[in-house]
Amino acid sequence: MSELSHNLMGNSPEISAKAFSNIQTLIYKIAGINLTTAKKSLVVGRLSKRLRKLKLPSFEAYYDLLISNQEGVGQEVQLFVDLLTTNETYFFREQLHFDFLVDKVIPLFKDAGPNSAPLSVWSAASSSGEEGYTLCMLLAEHLGIDNGWRILGSDISATILADAKAAIYNEQRVRLVPASYRHKYLLKGTGSQKGYVAVVPELKRHIKFDSFNLVEGPVRKELFDVIFCRNVMIYFDHDTKNKVINRLIKCLKPGGYLISGRSESLHSLTHDLTTVVPSIYQKKG
Repeated sequence: MSELSHNLMGNSPEISAKAFSNIQTLIYKIAGINLTTAKKSLVVGRLSKRLRKLKLPSFEAYYDLLISNQEGVGQEVQLFVDLLTTNETYFFREQLHFDFLVDKVIPLFKDAGPNSAPLSVWSAASSSGEEGYTLCMLLAEHLGIDNGWRILGSDISATILADAKAAIYNEQRVRLVPASYRHKYLLKGTGSQKGYVAVVPELKRHIKFDSFNLVEGPVRKELFDVIFCRNVMIYFDHDTKNKVINRLIKCLKPGGYLISGRSESLHSLTHDLTTVVPSIYQKKG
């Protein structure tokens, strides 16, 4: 049976070494993501639906489309990036980081005077918003929902950011949210929305979502007290990690904190940070 027949019947086509290499190069160029050969099955699984949808016979044909000048190809490139960069996440993931925020950072802003700048936090790889809304819950709880604190959520995927702005999640994603927080900050769905929850509008107004490329986007002008950039460095090679970390540092206030994923170490990189505890770093000054 031909590869095209497999494709149209709904089975995943095989990917040649050349096609995989081309896709590796393209996603690295666009997003700085280093796809190892161990990710080949992930690439096939996530892109096969696009081949079927577009009735393309092979990954080579799909790659040719992505680098073409055809009308509307920019939307397909965005879908390509979305499919290879979007990962499932959930509320209150890696509790240690949120405990640090509550115990060490938020108290500095509780007694701040009326002329002090409000606490600002950047969720720099926010995916579908679970991390950002977790931060909203904590700041609302400890600083007051009517205070002026602010959060920025950013991601390279415009599609996933649309989900973040909608702020509707299935029950599995909110399984670690404390019961008291659920009652105050989440609305339980009924009827066709049974099994889902929505973030309350009072929280949503504190967070802004923005499409941003950590590798190539212009360095943001605003400065933050805390930047969360978790579980994304694992996709970058050493040089790209170094570049991203130093770009993020430029957006930190002196004495501000950068928080990475617990499986992501920055010890081999060149930067102006000191380690507070593993995965939590402070900018000098």
